[in-house]
Amino acid sequence: MSVTIELDFTGKTPAGGSGLGYLQSGLHKASIVEFKHYEDSNRLYVYMATDGVRHRESFSLQERAIPFVMAFLVSAGVPETKLQGKVKFPFNKLEGKTVYFNYTAPTMGSNGQPVEGSYPEYRFIKEAHYTQMEKVAAAQVAASQPVASDESPVANGKTHKAVPTNNSTAAEDDLGFLLDD
Repeated sequence: MSVTIELDFTGKTPAGGSGLGYLQSGLHKASIVEFKHYEDSNRLYVYMATDGVRHRESFSLQERAIPFVMAFLVSAGVPETKLQGKVKFPFNKLEGKTVYFNYTAPTMGSNGQPVEGSYPEYRFIKEAHYTQMEKVAAAQVAASQPVASDESPVANGKTHKAVPTNNSTAAEDDLGFLLDD
């Protein structure tokens, strides 16, 4: 017996294969994959990929939310001077471009899904700001690493205290001079 059924696949994607994921909180950059505009809710969805994770941000296109769309566009490299007055913006031309943002993950439940009322938060920033924040984060990681001691091992197993290189005494280097009062 032959089974033939007419189905409408318009606007659908396979379940599971194009699912969305969540990032860890922190600085990220993403490649813009695609946009979808939902006229009934007046929302714009941007789908992005970060380190193999597909995720999306949703923008309201209400007047009070336009500054958030503008921050996204500036992060994608659109000059602010091009975003003055009324603009018919070709969002599809941004596909493949990189955006930069600080991400706050939603609170996840025991089932691995966000708890009700918890959503991811994107704060889009310019590339220069992202680079600056990335350098600060790297410096903080480096600062938390063990640092070389001023005592170095000597061949006989004892340690040798390094001599201060400035004109201060060892007690001053230990801040002992603060206790003299």
